[in-house]
Amino acid sequence: MNRDLLICFLFSLALSPSVLAQEPAESAPVDPEATLAPTTVEASSPERAAIVREERAQSTATPVIATKTTEAPERRERLLPSVDTLSAAEIRTAQHREIGDILRQSAGLHLVQTGQTGSVNSLFIRGMESNHTVVLLNGRRLPPGLGGQYQLEYLDVATLESVQILRGATSSLYGSDALAGAIDLRSTDARFVTEDTLNSFVEGGSFSTFRTGHKLAIRDGRLGLAFDTSILETDNDQVRSGFENAVFRGNAAYEIADGVYIDVLGYYQDSSLEVPGSSTWATFPEPQINDNQSSLFSPRFSIVRDEWDFSMFYSHTKNELVATRDVWANDNRLDQTSHEFEAVFNWRPGKDATYTLGAGHYTYAFERTPLIPGPFNLPSAFDYGYGSVFAQADLDLPANFHLLASGRYDGHDTFESKATYTVQLDHEIEATGTTLFGKVATGYKAPSGQDFVFLANPALDPATLQPEESLTRELGVRQTLFNERSSLSLTYFETEVDNLVDGDPFFFNPAVVDIESSGVEVELVVSPTENLSLYANATWLDATIVAGGYSGGWGGNPGDRLPRRPGLVLSGGVILSGERWKAGAELTGAYDRYDAPGVILDDYTVARIFGSYEVSDRLEIYGRLENVFDLDYETTRGYEAAGFGAYGGVRYVWGR
Repeated sequence: MNRDLLICFLFSLALSPSVLAQEPAESAPVDPEATLAPTTVEASSPERAAIVREERAQSTATPVIATKTTEAPERRERLLPSVDTLSAAEIRTAQHREIGDILRQSAGLHLVQTGQTGSVNSLFIRGMESNHTVVLLNGRRLPPGLGGQYQLEYLDVATLESVQILRGATSSLYGSDALAGAIDLRSTDARFVTEDTLNSFVEGGSFSTFRTGHKLAIRDGRLGLAFDTSILETDNDQVRSGFENAVFRGNAAYEIADGVYIDVLGYYQDSSLEVPGSSTWATFPEPQINDNQSSLFSPRFSIVRDEWDFSMFYSHTKNELVATRDVWANDNRLDQTSHEFEAVFNWRPGKDATYTLGAGHYTYAFERTPLIPGPFNLPSAFDYGYGSVFAQADLDLPANFHLLASGRYDGHDTFESKATYTVQLDHEIEATGTTLFGKVATGYKAPSGQDFVFLANPALDPATLQPEESLTRELGVRQTLFNERSSLSLTYFETEVDNLVDGDPFFFNPAVVDIESSGVEVELVVSPTENLSLYANATWLDATIVAGGYSGGWGGNPGDRLPRRPGLVLSGGVILSGERWKAGAELTGAYDRYDAPGVILDDYTVARIFGSYEVSDRLEIYGRLENVFDLDYETTRGYEAAGFGAYGGVRYVWGR
């Protein structure tokens, strides 16, 4: 790809007077809905005001991950603290570039990385497995990847409208895999584009890092267009760890009648990663190369009315991973495809109630092809599908009670069919600004590629594996402090998982275990003024094996802790803004770290600093320092995190 040509093309488009003629606009602040590291955004120019208005329109039209419905601001506030939302303005302010940057700042989550930028990420929500989290793009499932979860390392968030994170079982809305929660990445929805805007950045820094991203939205009568792209190249802070990644997203929508839309969403990702392996191995650094391409194509028909709305979409995803130059000659190609259909109807008979009915169908196919056949590099393939029906009631009850209840039935063609539910109730005490809440939910996961990719026994039928099942309970309280922008939340949770399917590293067969996890999440947000925000999160976790041998016993036996789940995780930050500048700092730490039987890792606390300044109405300069104290640490044994890094860039904004 010619990155210079791409940059020049987009900037020339931005400066074209025939497309981007300026018009005056009034300043408008961002609606302060986010709960994760909130920050105030001021529109200091007509161009920036248009971008702020566009982001607010996108936010209003974005379905809430916990309900799949668009909620009025006052109803969004009633959602449990287990939902975190980060807006586009907040992503820019804190200069988050990867989804991992955001996940590290959320309570209840811990991210483990086998290397640096671009290397495999494992996400543990409340002690659950990585493949227990559904990853979505505008509500569509992204392909699950080798680990059973879409490869988070490929997700550049710099050009997104928002990121939503839901902790806790949510299979009653999202079906299989949602035992631990869901993540929804929201790119610009072309149906609701109201302004012509452009937001572009170019940056560089340590480890020969180059990154650029562009987001363009256009409204022409009944036609709305939205495109965004990001490109990253870095050598990383370790030998043979180079990473290149390109992401392209687009949405085109046409309003065929008032409130009646047809739109198409597209996504394509292409990357190449050098994989040196663990520094504890004699073969380090290894010559392996991983090339990955993933894509999504999804047309949708939708109707939006004041009292009801309806949407129906089809989505096709594909994920291809080619691993070559493996030191053990296990070169292989992994192909995964899926087809998803979903129809959802929401009815709002009044401001205090929303009822939802939905149906869907999902098919998944997996194939692993050895490029160098051998006794430990065998081919495998499998496919399955299931149909779904679900319903939900979102009700404001008398005496300031609020009920959210949903149920779902998934009928499988291969595995056992399952019914799941979620019931959550909260009560607001207006006099004290206190909200009490509780939730009970079930989840399940049908076996996927990760569960049988390395099976050495061809006589073993993957269909004999039982779906994983979970039961989650949580109780908590949220207290408003000082003003409506400040609050303290305390949540206790406990989860039981049966039939968890894990790999046996010695005999290459599935290992089935039962686990339990429980813990406490504390979330504090303090914003004494509109120009100052502080936040802090803490998570205490106890995750243990109840029955069976995790990783065939290599990872632990009954009574042992689950590996890679720290007993305590902390994060916090502060953001201060002026008329044309913003500055902030964030900390992330993990303590009481059990990596594997006999392996205890040192605690760590990592700091980062960021800031930006508006040189003119259209041009902004920014910079950040990562791992400020150059801490030498690992999130898992043998894989060093990057040391001190300095990055700087420029951002061009335009709005009409």
